[in-house]
Order: sequence, then C-alpha cells, then structure tokens
Amino acid sequence: MKHCLLFDSDGTLVDSEAINTEALADELRVSSIYEDNNALLARYRGWKFKAMLDDLGELHSQALDQAFEARFRARASNYFAERLEPIPNIHAALKALPHAKCVASNAPMSKLVQVLAKTGLYGYFKDKLFSAYDVDRWKPDPALFNHAAVQMDFSSSNCIVIEDSEVGVQAALNAGMKCVHYIGGGVGNDFSDSPGVLTIGNMLELPGAIEELESHR
Repeated sequence: MKHCLLFDSDGTLVDSEAINTEALADELRVSSIYEDNNALLARYRGWKFKAMLDDLGELHSQALDQAFEARFRARASNYFAERLEPIPNIHAALKALPHAKCVASNAPMSKLVQVLAKTGLYGYFKDKLFSAYDVDRWKPDPALFNHAAVQMDFSSSNCIVIEDSEVGVQAALNAGMKCVHYIGGGVGNDFSDSPGVLTIGNMLELPGAIEELESHR
C-alpha cells in the first residue's frame, strides 16, 4: 500500500526560508532591532511565528505585537511575489510520486496558497492544504500531522512526512509517522539514529527515499 505524503512548505516545497528571514530582518530594523539574517534562520527555523516574536521581544526588551506581524506579512508577501522559486527539482520529484499528497505547514493558509501558486506547485495539492492555524497547534506538536492524516483518510502509520526543520521532523516522530528529512543546503540536524527517518540533500532522491521507507513496515 502506498503511503500518504505530508509535505511541509517553507524550505521543503518552496525556497522561501532566506526570503522570509530577509523580510523579518528588514521589518525588525524598522523597529530598531538588528539581527543577522543567518542567525535568525538558524535560531527560528520551523518555529511557531508568535513564539518567535515573543522570544525576539524578550531578547530585545521590546513588544512585537499584531501590528508588527501584519507589517511583516505584507513585506514578505511582496518579496515572495518578486522572487520566490520552488525548491530545486521538486517538480520532477512530485511528478514521480503517484501518491496521495497534502501540505501540512505552520504557515497561515493565505501564505500557503500564495507561495504554492507563485511556484506552480498548487496543482499537485489543490485543496489538500492544512495549516497549524486551523488546529491552533504548531510543530513539534503532532496535532497538525494527525489532523492532516484524518482528513486524508490515512492512518498515522501509513503517512510519510517530508520536512526540512528539526521541529518538523520531531512532529512527525511524535505523530508516529516516518519522515524524509530534506537538507537542501547540505546542513541540518543529524537524525541518522532516529528509526524511520531518512535524510536527503536533493529532491531527485525523494522517490527512492519514499520507496525505501515504504518497504520497511
């Protein structure tokens, strides 16, 4: 039996992490908060957005409220519209996978629709999009993945998650699901000792990784 594939979005389907972090750093500077882009990405990759803002506010002794989030979202949306690209080789990988597929992301639904449409990926998933904002739980909590599995009519044991972040991989493990850990830049946390997790550095490796995970019950 083929598994259902649950894809993260940022850094897994769309090459948005650096752009998103640039928009955040630029908006922080408007509030006289200065953070290095690379440091922001390394520290907060995959985090719930509000938790990240709370942490930044505490670090810099400055409240970052809903008005800040709205300004950031608008800035990021403009940046995405200008230069967002799909993850290299993701189109080829998706075409080679005749599985049920969905997106399960910490991002709000409006962002998911925008970035998937911009990169030509929406057609692979259409209405099979699930946001942490719908269940009010964020990775590494497994609730989002469990919710997606139920909606897709698959058991957790018959789902494989494709993720790039540590919190995403942990959410998959917490949900009792297998996971492909994508490290496109060649740098990432080591999950080699975690049963049910395979790491790849190129999306052309994804079909083979899925086949390997499916072969191990």
